[in-house]
Parts: sequence; structure tokens; C-alpha cells
Amino acid sequence: MRREEGKLDTSGRWRWLALAALLAAGQEAAAQAETQHGFDAGFRLTARLDLVLHGRIRTQPGRLGLYQARGGPILEYSWNSRFRLIAGYYYAEQENSQKDFIGGHRWFGGAEGRVWSARPSRVDVRLLAERFELAQGRDYTRYRVRARVSGTRTAAPYGSVESFFDAQGWRSTRCAAGLRWRNGRSISFDVGYFVEPRRADIGRTRHMFLTGVHWNFGTERRPDPDR
Repeated sequence: MRREEGKLDTSGRWRWLALAALLAAGQEAAAQAETQHGFDAGFRLTARLDLVLHGRIRTQPGRLGLYQARGGPILEYSWNSRFRLIAGYYYAEQENSQKDFIGGHRWFGGAEGRVWSARPSRVDVRLLAERFELAQGRDYTRYRVRARVSGTRTAAPYGSVESFFDAQGWRSTRCAAGLRWRNGRSISFDVGYFVEPRRADIGRTRHMFLTGVHWNFGTERRPDPDR
């Protein structure tokens, strides 16, 4: 009986250790959590060309607070009902380790296409190349490949997987999920979350909670919660 009691005690200790490890991991993830809040407005310029004015901020609650803000224009050209070309520019300010906000420019271009559609959902694939010109640090080019499934109803979930690459190869992979709600044709809202494992020299795994507001002035575009 003593051996059995010893076994039970050891088993119990392992359970407590496992629970402590899970709690510690949860606390670490919460400490690393960030928030992202985006807003944009789309305007119809021609039958095929739309202008999107985009803005976004990011925060680190309990640490830096507001640490990044960016904004800029995007042009989207609809080649047909399933394929569009994308080109744009962002100016960004981001806080560095000395708590100074440093500016930078991002130029990007690419394409997005619908590869599958059957009510009430669709799958889109997007390819982008981005050039970062930084006021502090080395300029670099980044490539993005994303697959996204989204619902087509008034209130519908979405999910996506996006991988990022640079001159050194794989940079990170972002797995996102959320819910979008349309209030008529003029405005829509979304909330979501993504987790992003990153290469060791880039940073730790990122946990991001998302909100977005999207205005539509005569375009046929679908709002993008994670530009």
C-alpha cells in the first residue's frame, strides 16, 4: 500500500507541476499580448479602380502602451470579378527601445484572387511584396503569402494563414480568426485574434487582438481585417 500511495503522491505532484507550467505559459502569453485597431474607407474612382485610405494603431497594454501608428493610400484594380491588383504606401511611426518614435516608409504591391467560392463561404489567396525604408536600421524587402476563408453572410467568421519571408528565408507565420459584421453596404466591423510565431532574430511569438471599422463609398471591395 505504501508503494501505491507513493505512486499516487508522485502522480499528484506531476499534475500540480503541469498545471503550474500551463498557468505560467498563460501568464507569459498574456504579458506578450498586443492589440491592433484598424480603420479604412474605400472610394470608387472608376468602374474598376478603388482608392482605400487606411489607418492602423498597435498597443502593448501594461508595457509600451501605444507603440505604432501608420496610415496611407491603397489602389485596388479589379481585373475581373475574381482577381485584383494591389499597390500602396504606408508611413509609420514606431517606438524603439529608447522610447523614441522613429518614422519609416513602406511601399508594396501584389495581387489577390478568389480561388474557390460556394455560398456561404469563399477562399482568397493574396501575394504581396513590400519594401521597408527605415529612418533607423537597415532597409529590407519582405514577401507575404496568405490564404483566407471567409463567410459571405451579414455576420460571418473568417480565418487565414499568412507566411512572411525575407532575404534570410522564413520570417514568421500568422494564423488569424475572427468575426465580421456588415451594417448595410456602407460600414462593417470585425473583431479577431492572431498568433504569429517568428524567427528567433525577429522576436518572440506575437499574440494580437484585433478590431476594425471599414467604411465603403460605392465600392465592391471586401474589407480586410489584417492588411
